[in-house]
Amino acid sequence: MDAFGVVGHPTRRHILELLASGEQCSGTITRAISEERGISEAAVSQHLKALLDNGLASVRPAGMNRFYTVNPDGLRRIMAWITQFPQLDSREPRPENKEAAAVEAVPAHRRFPHRHTTRSSGLHPYTRRVN
Repeated sequence: MDAFGVVGHPTRRHILELLASGEQCSGTITRAISEERGISEAAVSQHLKALLDNGLASVRPAGMNRFYTVNPDGLRRIMAWITQFPQLDSREPRPENKEAAAVEAVPAHRRFPHRHTTRSSGLHPYTRRVN
């Protein structure tokens, strides 16, 4: 699984959000995720392993404990891929996309009023009334 597959899972994103505040003990992470998501400790452990295996988290053993942190290099790989799309750098539409942005700003039901219902029956155009 690649890094996007790893962060695509909501539990793993939640773990990364917990780690964003700083180093966390595995017990703290496991309790928080188990309580909030209702999953077993073994499942949380598997999610932590996926984050480690893909370089998105790192671990520091200390006696009986294991302390996890976000691995900035793993997140930089994701950011490097995302930043290849220059149109994401600005909230303003680029000049060549202003017309497309203007069309997208109009709600779909205004652009395609016939798509949802027909005026005569009030039904979707592909639905028949059954008596």
